Amino acid sequence: MPILINPITNEPYIPLPAPHSSIILTPPRPPNAHDSSALISHLNNPQVYPYLESSPVPYLPEHATARLQTSYEQATALLHAAQTHRFVDGLPFTCIREVTNDSDVLIGDVGLTRYAFYEFKKGSPEREEAVRRNAALGVGSSEIVWGFGDFLSPAHHGKGIMTAVIKAVVEEWAVPRMNARVIKASAYADNRASMRVFEKNGFRLEYELEDWAVVPLDRGGGVKSIVVLVWEVAGNKSAGAIEKRLHDTLAADSDG
Repeated sequence: MPILINPITNEPYIPLPAPHSSIILTPPRPPNAHDSSALISHLNNPQVYPYLESSPVPYLPEHATARLQTSYEQATALLHAAQTHRFVDGLPFTCIREVTNDSDVLIGDVGLTRYAFYEFKKGSPEREEAVRRNAALGVGSSEIVWGFGDFLSPAHHGKGIMTAVIKAVVEEWAVPRMNARVIKASAYADNRASMRVFEKNGFRLEYELEDWAVVPLDRGGGVKSIVVLVWEVAGNKSAGAIEKRLHDTLAADSDG
């Protein structure tokens, strides 16, 4: 569905199609009590935060305020750039909201940023080099590898909402406004529900890495296996280009 404008607030939004027509994607709003309260509730929920990599635990009001301010500024810059540039460097429609009779409620978040290359160990030279090369690519480059991140209120799990969100983001923004050709998503291997969301959107399993990720102590500690899934435009020749060049470079260095 196309990007629409709220005639009352002048806020752009992406509506989801039926049966999720009560769900919309909006840009972040300036820090406010309603969104702050929702974030604090979601990101302290034991059905949500253990599956996220970096949100603080416990999630406090000051964390919510800082997140809202930063994300609002980033989205505003992206929307401004979109007025004059064909391609932009990210997704401004990150807030998943359920529309009620006279308002809406923040029920989740979706992000699409330059990928962090979880298939390389955290802190490894390989990951650092892959991230550096990806970050150095110009806005709109077909070689950029993008990465999804998301969460949804547990009360809305199992309804197909996130599957529809990912589809809308890819079709309405990532491809036409970011020139996205390669998108990845990673998750703990025991998070099968997250895997299914992406598989329903045409992502395929690229890596399954056993005992790979160190889990922060505030999320239980230990190590977990992860999966990496990838989506690419049909016929795309840039998929895996950064990883391939990095592997080739490392192989050449070891031979020398």
